[in-house]
Amino acid sequence: MIMAINESLIYQIPSELIARASTLITILEALGGVIIFYIIFSIINTIMNRKKNRKMDKIIYNLEEIKQILTKKKSPSLKME
Repeated sequence: MIMAINESLIYQIPSELIARASTLITILEALGGVIIFYIIFSIINTIMNRKKNRKMDKIIYNLEEIKQILTKKKSPSLKME
């Protein structure tokens, strides 16, 4: 009996309402696609930024070593003069 009532309700829904629901479903599908694209883009962007940050950390470390070497070389020459 309940199944018969539910089936009859489906056939009684106006076609305009079904068209609006169809439009809403299409919009939600497009929004879902955009969200999935954004998530994938964010993951790729995060991976790329980590690689760049590692390179920058390496460069900074090397610069600090160069500064230390230069200050060590500079110090004895200053004492001699």
